[in-house]
Amino acid sequence: MVDGAEVGFHEPLTSWGGLWHVPAMERTLDAIAARQHGCFSRDQARECGFSHSQIQYRLDSGAWIRLASASFAMASAPHTWERQLSASILSKPRCLIAGKSAAYLLGFEGFRRVKPEIIVPETIHTRSPIARVFRTQYFDDLHTRRLFGFTMTDPYETILHLAGRLSTHDLDEVVEDRLFVKAVTIDGFEPVFRRSIGGRVRGIARLAELLDMRRPDAWQPQPNQIERLLDELVDHPDVPPTTRQVPLPAEDGLMIVDTFINDWGLVLEGDGRKYHTRLSDFERDRQRDNAAAALGLVVLRYTWTMLTTEFDRCRKQLLETGRRRSLASAL
Repeated sequence: MVDGAEVGFHEPLTSWGGLWHVPAMERTLDAIAARQHGCFSRDQARECGFSHSQIQYRLDSGAWIRLASASFAMASAPHTWERQLSASILSKPRCLIAGKSAAYLLGFEGFRRVKPEIIVPETIHTRSPIARVFRTQYFDDLHTRRLFGFTMTDPYETILHLAGRLSTHDLDEVVEDRLFVKAVTIDGFEPVFRRSIGGRVRGIARLAELLDMRRPDAWQPQPNQIERLLDELVDHPDVPPTTRQVPLPAEDGLMIVDTFINDWGLVLEGDGRKYHTRLSDFERDRQRDNAAAALGLVVLRYTWTMLTTEFDRCRKQLLETGRRRSLASAL
């Protein structure tokens, strides 16, 4: 067994005069590479019987491609993201898919294919030409999930790993999405929190705070506090006049929006509701957004967390949206 792939020989290697029969060696390695998106490790090649000189000859001739110091690919294998991911795993003696790569494979909303990201024990170096490599002192305790033939950190471990890298806004959206689709639960994070007591784990305090805000007994801001923050948000010389608590037509009558910027055709909504209330109102919020879109309006929604931890980002987004709306209306 080589970490990152299952190795099984389905036919015995034959020999003649004490030498491995090369066609049999090649067929065996081809079968291994086929299960690994065209990739294989140096150890796997040696286990099939290839000597150092035979490996080097195939690299020099172009039959094999070196992707990292200890992982290769068949030249005939398509250059795919999965091939790079497989090669990344094979390039380290012990590793797991993690970070944004794990988030993509686990179906996290908003994540796409990026340079492969893997995690290794503290004792393994992080240099790699094909992957971003992270180290952890908790490698042996990480909870894993196997999907699409790859072994990766599970949703809880993946969110914890991302917590030290994402902005508060983006982390809040990841947590919201995974809780909403029931891929994780708040209590399900307890094992990784307990394991991290006394250790240095980036972002863990911020993640704990975001989860605490979603508990049934969590503190809830008063409506006037959200209104005050929205007023501060639009208090800028580049923002046209605004109107608060504006009634707009909807299919079932009128809807009252928090703040309306008529010159930009823009609606701002502040959300200070408890997490469970937002879940129950999810459909209603989407109906309101659709009703606004039918009037040619754009809706920007801001939560208490966004307005208190990333106010400058919210302001920048508001101004950029207004600028684009102004340009579009001038065409």
